[in-house]
Amino acid sequence: MFVNELQKYYIYKRTILIRYQMNKIEVSIILILLPFLVKAQMSDNFSDGDFTANPEWIGDAPQFKVNSSLQLQLNSTGDNTSCLATACNPADSMEWSFWVKLAFSPSDNNFTRIYLMSDQQELKNNLNGYYVKLGESGANDAIELVKQSGNIMTTLCRGSAGLISGSFAIRIRVIRSPGGSWQVYCDPAGGTEYGLQGTANDKTFGTSSWFGFYCKYTSSNSSKFYFDEVYAGPVRIDNLAPELQSVSVFSSNSLKLQFTEAVDSVSASIPANYSADQGLGPAVLARRDPENHSVVLLTFPGEFIPDLGYLLSVINIRDLAGNLIQGTQMPFSRHIIRAFDVLINEIMADPDPPVGLPGFEYLELFNRCNSPVDLLGWSLTTGSSIKQLPSFVLPATGYVILANDAAGQALEAYGPVITFSSFSLLNTRTSLLLKNPEGQIIHSVSYSEDWYRSDYKKEGGWSLEQIDPLNPCGDAGNWMASNDPSGGSPGKVNSVNAPNPDHLIPSIARVGIPDNRHLLISFSESMDSSAIADPLSYSVDHGAGNPLAARAVSPAYKQAEITLADPVSEGIIYTLTLSGSMTDCAGNALPASSSARFAIPAVPKAGEIVLNEILFDPKAGCVDFVEIYNRSSAVMDLRDLTLATYDTLTAVLSSVSDISKESILLFPGDYYLLTSDTAAVKQCYYTTNPGGFIRMEHLPAMNNDAGSVALALKTGNLIDHFSYTASMQYPLLSSAEGVSLERINPDRPSEDISNWHSAAENVGFATPAYRNSQFGVPENSGNEISLSPDIFSPDNDGHNDNLDIAYSFSTVGYNITITVYDATGHLIRNLVSNELCGTSGSYSWDGITNRRLKAPIGRYIIYIEVFDLNGNVKRFKRTTVLGGKL
Repeated sequence: MFVNELQKYYIYKRTILIRYQMNKIEVSIILILLPFLVKAQMSDNFSDGDFTANPEWIGDAPQFKVNSSLQLQLNSTGDNTSCLATACNPADSMEWSFWVKLAFSPSDNNFTRIYLMSDQQELKNNLNGYYVKLGESGANDAIELVKQSGNIMTTLCRGSAGLISGSFAIRIRVIRSPGGSWQVYCDPAGGTEYGLQGTANDKTFGTSSWFGFYCKYTSSNSSKFYFDEVYAGPVRIDNLAPELQSVSVFSSNSLKLQFTEAVDSVSASIPANYSADQGLGPAVLARRDPENHSVVLLTFPGEFIPDLGYLLSVINIRDLAGNLIQGTQMPFSRHIIRAFDVLINEIMADPDPPVGLPGFEYLELFNRCNSPVDLLGWSLTTGSSIKQLPSFVLPATGYVILANDAAGQALEAYGPVITFSSFSLLNTRTSLLLKNPEGQIIHSVSYSEDWYRSDYKKEGGWSLEQIDPLNPCGDAGNWMASNDPSGGSPGKVNSVNAPNPDHLIPSIARVGIPDNRHLLISFSESMDSSAIADPLSYSVDHGAGNPLAARAVSPAYKQAEITLADPVSEGIIYTLTLSGSMTDCAGNALPASSSARFAIPAVPKAGEIVLNEILFDPKAGCVDFVEIYNRSSAVMDLRDLTLATYDTLTAVLSSVSDISKESILLFPGDYYLLTSDTAAVKQCYYTTNPGGFIRMEHLPAMNNDAGSVALALKTGNLIDHFSYTASMQYPLLSSAEGVSLERINPDRPSEDISNWHSAAENVGFATPAYRNSQFGVPENSGNEISLSPDIFSPDNDGHNDNLDIAYSFSTVGYNITITVYDATGHLIRNLVSNELCGTSGSYSWDGITNRRLKAPIGRYIIYIEVFDLNGNVKRFKRTTVLGGKL
């Protein structure tokens, strides 16, 4: 039971006066009578999710529920009649209003009665009172006001025939005067623009005790009755004048005015009631929107000058009750929408478990310009789903929340909400695209869970917030998890809001060649789309000249597709040079005469591209990676390659993943790092080649103890593979977590375990996308056996950590054994045992003994023995010095 504010105030004042005039007994009587005095008014919008209290609804309660939209809904089964009633004593002058929806075409077996007055709580029994009936057989269903005397029903008035013959959601208002005059009003759209449906005179019953709902239904409609926003009490009189709520530019010479309520059609359609300064004068055409009577469209004789401030004056406008607007003025300007005027500013992709906000997904849009923007005709693409935005005037520097229908009421507490019947966001790896009615891309965001910058917050309940709205192309560098204690900041300034300008100079990341007539240029960041779409900004050497066409690749504009005038030839490495003024999204200029190479790629052969470094046991916050290296003299295309796990016993590839779906050229001597999270690797390790990182959707799983990685063509042909174990790490490390294994010599076999070593500590234990810290290629001394360096120091500092033992023989077919002794002849390490070797090559000793301990500082003897099947034996003894800090 609710008491409106006027009644509360009245009762309070009366009670205070009485306390000065009455004794304690009389005051007690007033307090006892208070609940009965206020029963003349009842209202309920079910926003508390409960119909059993405040006010209490009595009857077939198990057959009703408050649904997720906070409406009272029938929730029954079978063929039945269900009723609910609540206490209500009508006053002499009375108003009833309610919203009702029947999600079916009503009939004699499927209809509802809304009892305005009843002397019985049980509405199925004989009673005395009045009700509104909704539903009958045939196509002439109308709203009826009915008097019930016992079991005799008498229709007092009937509204428009056929108004409710189909499913409907309407709002009804009934007024009764003290003399028994009745008026029945309805808004078929469910709003408050009531039209008169019928009148009657009857004062048979002047008092009653109950208001209620009566639902008769068959099983197919047993959950399709809805009720909401119920009011019964004194007649509410509209004496408030309408107000001008917003003005938005509808076209180059027309405005859209939004009033706080429906306005009278006659006064709203007089052009002289509207005028603007700056020489525009009065409007030449004014009309009320036929669908939304609170909206007026104006046309002026001249076009609005872009970004010039105007002042609109409005006079003599009345609402439907005849209240006259106070003369009012409101500024407006015509702003031509440009990219980034409206931004995707906050993303709640994973609200579970909730931190403090309602547990719903949402997006927030922010209007960063100084003019309001009407979103009518705009579209939002989330993944593969496209949503059309309704008419909504987004105020200058204002916010609006986009969400599912079910989330609307819960999120309205945080700001205006636009809802959709279906709205969902993936937790990660999703692209969002906002377009204006002309199809122009206003903002795009491709977010992932890495953007949270927090392993804890990415698990759910926290939104992603844009840091600096003036840096809308900042990608991961301009987003992070919300710092608001509730988990997000919908409808207000982001909790992480701070200056975060983009001062980075853009560059050409790479050039791919999809075919011999097209190039795909990738930039390091989003670029100005018009500049990179100018073919005269590009030229190719070897006589190719300017391309025929250039196209900026939407939505991020990080790429340009180039069409060449003539096909390029095989075996030639071309250079593409960029000229003109090219800038990134923030206005930073691409360096003059920036260039990049490209060529028609060759199909890789086995061993031409090798696995060069792997991280299989990452530290917290980092991820696995694999580095590849082109040791050949040919140009390759990573689009042809896959990464997989490899079973060395069965020679079977599994967990095969494409490295790239687009052309990425790998030139001789190039390194590329493959990982599932490039940003995480860059945060964990330093790199001199940030452009050499490729994010793969799925990196084959690499176990921390042992595994096998393979590089293969998409045809399945093996290019290289490497089997690793954790024991291959430098044994003196306190922990191998976060330490990569590096290939020492790219020309030695991948299966040679002595050719791999832990990355040096002085480079941070990894060298992603650049030359390994343990890189070592022995010099050719002309001797059959040679050692380098003269002194090595295996302390994992990246400088002379390994001893290289090179061999070079004039004949083939030798088996080799290499053993290390100390100066006194004690066995230190069995390095190689009876292994078939080539005519030349090398092995490495990392200074570790057979007992997995570091050998002491001192002189060591390297004993090498080779023999062939003919019994020829060669023995070599070389010395080396293992040094270190004393």
